[in-house]
Amino acid sequence: MAKMVLDLQQACLDDKISCYYLLLKAYAIASKLSITDMADFCTREINGYAGVKRSLIPSYRRIPVNTEAYKESSKRWEPVSFPAGNPWSMHSVVGSIAEIEKIDESKEKMLHIRLNYDEQVAIYEIIDMPKPLPIRQIFMAGQVTSILHLVRKLVLDWALKLEKEGILGENLTFSSEEQNRVKNIPSIQIIINGNVSNSNIAGELKDSISNIQTQG
Repeated sequence: MAKMVLDLQQACLDDKISCYYLLLKAYAIASKLSITDMADFCTREINGYAGVKRSLIPSYRRIPVNTEAYKESSKRWEPVSFPAGNPWSMHSVVGSIAEIEKIDESKEKMLHIRLNYDEQVAIYEIIDMPKPLPIRQIFMAGQVTSILHLVRKLVLDWALKLEKEGILGENLTFSSEEQNRVKNIPSIQIIINGNVSNSNIAGELKDSISNIQTQG
């Protein structure tokens, strides 16, 4: 009979299976075992992090970006420099995992972020730039698609921990013994941003990925 946890491990090792499906499967397992934090982690990755405090967005969803301003005099986009450590040099990718997979499937190499008026004004003030020069941020698509690899690895690590503790499930159910075992195993954790909460599965877990368009 099929073991749910082993099936999840196998799915993680098959790059033809989407991260969206892996998260759904992991969510089902976490829910059946009442592992709330892991279920919450899966839900946030599935739905995206729009509206979530920046401090709670996983570090792997923060990517470096280059900012450019369009100079009418030269008729071209030119780089904009920020002081060291300025937050505008990074971008939080808050879209759902399915949206990120669509970017990966597009095979585009370079992407850009559309900035709204308030965001552009904020940049004008930081770099003392005259208005209203158009501003955009660009980055390599690989920086976004690497999120998929990291999420896949996180789910695999969690499934391996479950197996190590003898929690496998059968078909779509877990025995009472397995469910009780989870409550007494603080070692079953998932690490986000290098931190682990004191619950069984830790998950510390509109800037929107929909604002990320392929560069023309």
